[in-house]
Amino acid sequence: MSNLQNDTPWMTTEAAAKYLSVSTGTMHNWRSKGTGPSYRTVGRIVRYHRDDLDAFMMSGAA
Repeated sequence: MSNLQNDTPWMTTEAAAKYLSVSTGTMHNWRSKGTGPSYRTVGRIVRYHRDDLDAFMMSGAA
């Protein structure tokens, strides 16, 4: 089961912050200002797709 979780392109805020080398606080600030990477919510659960994080990094915004 852990392999399935590692293979998914969807990340938590904590995992996305680590992936981008920023703090979780920065992720929260970006999300509230609408300036960060794209994300999806299901209820109160926030997830970031690896492709969106890569695109955000390539844009030079990170």
